[in-house]
Amino acid sequence: MNATEFSDLDGDALTVTTAPDGVWITCTQGPHEVTVGPLPRNDLLGALGRSSTVTSARG
Repeated sequence: MNATEFSDLDGDALTVTTAPDGVWITCTQGPHEVTVGPLPRNDLLGALGRSSTVTSARG
């Protein structure tokens, strides 16, 4: 299992955890937390790839 965490100046966090059964994404803001997963790794990579293509096309 491997986890990477990103946080902003307000202390909100995004944690991406990879495990043999897929990818888990957790968003935390203060006492609130939501987790989704496991997401199939290839499906998530495909969605992120499509998202970055749309974003870069806008500008």
